[in-house]
Order: sequence, then C-alpha cells, then structure tokens
Amino acid sequence: MKSVDTESGIVLGIASDGHLSNGTVAFAVRTAGQLEAGIEVVHVVPSPLGSATGTFDVGSTADQMTREGRLALDRAVEQVRAQMGGAQPVCGVLLHGAVAPTLVDCSARAQLVVLEHRHHSMWERLTLGSVTAAVAARSHAPVVSVPASWQPAASVRPIVVGIEDGDRADSGLWTALGLAAVADVPVLALRVAYLAPAYEEILLHTDHREDLIRAARVELARDTDLPASVCEEVPCTFDVRWGRPAEVLVEASDAAYLLVLARRDPHVPFGSHLGPVVREVLRRARCPVMVVEPSLPRPVGERPTRRPASASAG
Repeated sequence: MKSVDTESGIVLGIASDGHLSNGTVAFAVRTAGQLEAGIEVVHVVPSPLGSATGTFDVGSTADQMTREGRLALDRAVEQVRAQMGGAQPVCGVLLHGAVAPTLVDCSARAQLVVLEHRHHSMWERLTLGSVTAAVAARSHAPVVSVPASWQPAASVRPIVVGIEDGDRADSGLWTALGLAAVADVPVLALRVAYLAPAYEEILLHTDHREDLIRAARVELARDTDLPASVCEEVPCTFDVRWGRPAEVLVEASDAAYLLVLARRDPHVPFGSHLGPVVREVLRRARCPVMVVEPSLPRPVGERPTRRPASASAG
C-alpha cells in the first residue's frame, strides 16, 4: 500500500488484530478534519527472535505474520476511510520491529499520535506492558490514548487541562487552547490540591485545607496568566479541586471531550517520564487523554496568539 502525503498529519496506531473501536476512529477523523491533516494508519508487526528456520514460538513464520498484519492493516484503513468520506487523505503503512520504539520513530513526522487503550488484566500489564504508556513517555508529538469504550458525546464538552506546576503549564495549556480553537469548544484549566492523610493529621489547624485551596488558586492564576485576546477567542474557566490527583482527573474525564496532561521533564535518558499520576489516568480515564511534552516546541492547532516568550512560566 503506497503512502500518500500525510507528513505532519495524524499517526493512528493499530493493535495486532487491526480492530479499532468506532470511538477511536471518530476521534481521529474529527481531529484530522479540524487540523486539515491526513491520517497514516500504522501497523507494526513485531520482530521477535526466532529459530534458524524463521519459525517463532507463537507458531507463525515471519511471512505469515506479515500477511496477517497486512490483512489487519487493510481492514483498519477501510474503516477509517469509510468514516473520513474523502475529506482528508488516509493511507496505511506496515512496519516491522519493536512496537513502541517504532511508533515513537513514526511520531517524529506527525502532529499527533492516536492509540486505542484497551483494558487488560494486571497480569497482562505486567507481562506485556503498555504500548500506549511507552509511546507517550518518549513520543516526539502529543499522544492521545482513546479508551476502547469511549464514544463522542452529543453535547459540547470542554477540553480539560491538568495544570500540575508552573514549569509545565504552558505546554498543556497552549496545546489545549490550540485544539479548542479549531474544535470550537471551551477549555477548563484544572489544578488539584491535596495533602496526604498522614500529613493532615500532623496539622492542628482545622482550616488548613481551605488555606491550601486558596494558595492553589493563586498559583493557578499565576501559571495560567493568559492575554485577554486569547480568552475572547476560547472560553476559559479555571478551577481548583481537592483530592488525590489521579482520582480528581479521572472524575473530571467523565465530563470532558479531551483531558490534556504534560509528562515529566526527563532528567535521565532511561526509565519512565510519565509519572504515577499520568500512568494511572491513562489506565482509568473515561475520555481520550493527550500526553504532551513538558515544553512546547510546536503547539497543535496554534490559532490563539501566544504570550511573549519572556512571560512564559516554562
């Protein structure tokens, strides 16, 4: 299958069976239309170590795995094309290699990477790992994890962006603003205030929670200081909620079209760059979750006028 020009478009990665939920396809197609970008459906055929005859432990030869991968890719491409209706180009690419690293390589030429998240048992997560988390931790472009059970809502829902700290506020916020501008939806900037119960018991003052919430509101206002022109183009609200960060964000996903979170700034070239909160939200969120880099080299959409670089918190 010859690739069409979808450079700087959307990479839609599919699982080994080629199945995509209608919600995942709808999200990719709708976003492609908003960004005026094509979709490149990518299927990575794993390349495990086999015997000298080319037969793998799973009982399939390399040729068989390639043929099955081609059939799965063709089915997925037709499914995406049927929903796209010719509005934007759709192509399919079959690749070989380690799945997560290959998709990370593909992200270098994309505006966005879209992956479907399926619920796995704890044993499956321990033995197979999470491709979505592995790609989101190192992708060169924002990664969206779409729950397999998700369906677009009939009503307008906001893009919720979790603002954890000032250093990463710009990345998540401006990405959310760019997408909201082209999607014509509002933005909710959300900060979570929380103190572990063990520390709450140490504090003697009964109003410490209210003090922490007030302080968090001041910090949120500082970290999300937007030009008035931006708020005129994209309706924005700002909120602070109390609770465990992952729990609050998962609850917020119930009423969101998209949840945007920034991953950690990598200080070392190995290990996870997501952090425990982002990992838990990816597993449990009820809406698509976008993971962005901690800094913002190129925002998706990029319609709102950004603040001057000298005023940036990141």
